[in-house]
Amino acid sequence: MENQFNRIVAVFLFVICFTSAPSLESAEIYRWEGGDGNIFYSNTPPLSGVDIEVKKFKEEATGRSSAKESLPELRSEIFGERRPYRDIHVIMYMTLWCPYCSKARNYLRSLDMDLIEYDIEKDRSKKEEMLGKSGGSRGVPLIDIEGIIIRGINADAIRAAIEERRGK
Repeated sequence: MENQFNRIVAVFLFVICFTSAPSLESAEIYRWEGGDGNIFYSNTPPLSGVDIEVKKFKEEATGRSSAKESLPELRSEIFGERRPYRDIHVIMYMTLWCPYCSKARNYLRSLDMDLIEYDIEKDRSKKEEMLGKSGGSRGVPLIDIEGIIIRGINADAIRAAIEERRGK
C-alpha cells in the first residue's frame, strides 16, 4: 500500500513538473529521498541539506530541450519499468563474408534491436573505432551494446548485456 502511495505521489509530482514548467528550454527535474525513505521529484530544488540528483533534458541542435527523449528514462526510473528492446542501441562491426556476423545480425534483428552495422572492410575509420573498443582484437563480429563489448557471437552474453541495459 505504501509503495503504491509513493508511486502515486511520484506521478503527481511528475505531472506537476511538466504542466507548471513555462518552458522546457532549461528544464531540470530534481530527485531526492526524504527522511522517511520516500523518493520525491520536483522542478524546484528541495531545501538545503538534502542530497539531490538533477536530471536535465537532452539538448537538440536547435538548442531547445527534448522532453520526448527524457520522459521514457524518468518514467522507467519512477515505475521501475524496463526499456523496450527497440530502444537499446547496438553497434555491430562486421564483414560481409563472415558467417558469424550473419548469425549475430539475424539474432539481433529477431530481438527488434536498434541495430547499426559497420562493414570494417569498407570503412577504415570504423575499423579503427572497432580496434579501439576491442583492445586491438581484429575478430568480427564485435558487438557494442551501449558500452558493453561482446566479441564474437554468444547469445547468452548478448542477452545478458541487453537485459542489463533494459533495466537502466
